[in-house]
Amino acid sequence: MNRKWIGFAVVATLVAASGLASGLSRAQDQEKHKETETPLGKIMEKVQKHNIAITKATRNAASFKKNQKEVEKSAAELAKLAKDGKPLKEAYLKNAKEETDPKKRQEKWDEIMDAFAKTSKDLAVAAAKDGATQKQAKDLFQTVKKTCSDCHTVFRVESEF
Repeated sequence: MNRKWIGFAVVATLVAASGLASGLSRAQDQEKHKETETPLGKIMEKVQKHNIAITKATRNAASFKKNQKEVEKSAAELAKLAKDGKPLKEAYLKNAKEETDPKKRQEKWDEIMDAFAKTSKDLAVAAAKDGATQKQAKDLFQTVKKTCSDCHTVFRVESEF
């Protein structure tokens, strides 16, 4: 009889622990979604969508040939989003790593956003050409992604667990 009650207690404890864990997990997910509600967060969602489209289109020569216009359109949209995101820096300047001077933080933000806009525009121009190759587009897209990682390295602060 005792084994039955001990088994019941163990099962009840496991159920309660899993319920608590899922509740905490859900609370963390809600915190992550608050970031996408900011104006820059909404822009970053669009950037991610266009990055995925360009990545798929530049995987190989056949997919690039088929989706060349999509690469051009997505790259042009990335350049537009870079220009839209440039003035939204105030909330993120305080997160700049290894930079104490506020003026240098602003200069760094402007420099990175200008580079993002320029590389995206270069990709759009290259993809618009009739003789464009998948390798050229992929190499230019790598420079676009490098500007993204540069910005995230300096300004994005990951949450600590």
